[in-house]
Amino acid sequence: MEQPRLSIIIATYNAASTLEACLASVMAQEFDAWELLIADGGSTDGTLELIERYSPTLSWWQSKTDAGIYDAWNQALAHANGEYVAFLGADDAWHTPSTLREIFNTVGHRQYDLITGRGVLRDRRGRGHEFGNPWNYSKVARRMTICHPGALHRRELFERHGLFDIRYRISADYDFLLRLPPGIRSLHVPYPLVDIADGGISRRRRLAMLGERYHIQARCPRIGATRAALNLLDKLWRIPVAKVLGIPN
Repeated sequence: MEQPRLSIIIATYNAASTLEACLASVMAQEFDAWELLIADGGSTDGTLELIERYSPTLSWWQSKTDAGIYDAWNQALAHANGEYVAFLGADDAWHTPSTLREIFNTVGHRQYDLITGRGVLRDRRGRGHEFGNPWNYSKVARRMTICHPGALHRRELFERHGLFDIRYRISADYDFLLRLPPGIRSLHVPYPLVDIADGGISRRRRLAMLGERYHIQARCPRIGATRAALNLLDKLWRIPVAKVLGIPN
C-alpha cells in the first residue's frame, strides 16, 4: 500500500456520545490519503461497539487500559505510517469536508515539519471562538501558542525528539513542542482546521494544567525555574481579568 499522507490518531475513553460525530467528520473528507488509528482506554459505555462498527475503515485500533491520553497516543504512534500525524480528541471534528484537501493543496510537494492552523472552540450553545497562531520558537517558551488539535506533525519528529512524556496528564503536547529545535520547517494556514468542544481536560482543570506547564518550563534548559515562575504569574493575573471583560482565555 502506498504510504498515506496523514495518520489521524484519536484517543478515546467512554466517548460514545461524541465519537461518532468525530469519525463522521473524518469519513466526510474530500481528501482520502489518510489512515485512522484509535486507542481506546477500555471504555464501558458503548464506545467499543461504535469503534467495531467503523473497524473496516481503521488501519489500527485497540481497547485496553492505558495511562492516559498521551500513553494512548504513544501506543498509536507505534503503528502510524503516515508522512504526517494529527491528533484529534473524541469530541473534536474537522472543520469542513474540504479541510484536509485544502491543507494538502497548500502543502503541495513541499516538506514541512509542523503545519498549524486555527481551531474553533465551541461552547454548549455552539458559539465559537477562533484561536491558534503560527509556530514561533521564541513565543512557545512563554505559552502554548498553536492550536494542537489538528496540527500536522511530520512523523519523523517523534523519532528524532521522542514520544510524549506520560508523566504529564494534561500538557505533554506542550512538553513535546518545547523539545523541537529552532530550525524546524513550519507552515501556518490561517483558517480553521478543527472544531473543539469547550470543556476538555485543560479547560476543566485549569490550575492543574498551569501547574504542569510550570514544571515543564522549569525543566526546559532554555527556560528554567525563574522564567517559568514569571510566566505562571503573568498567566494567573490575566485569567480573572479576561473573565471580567468577557474575553475568551
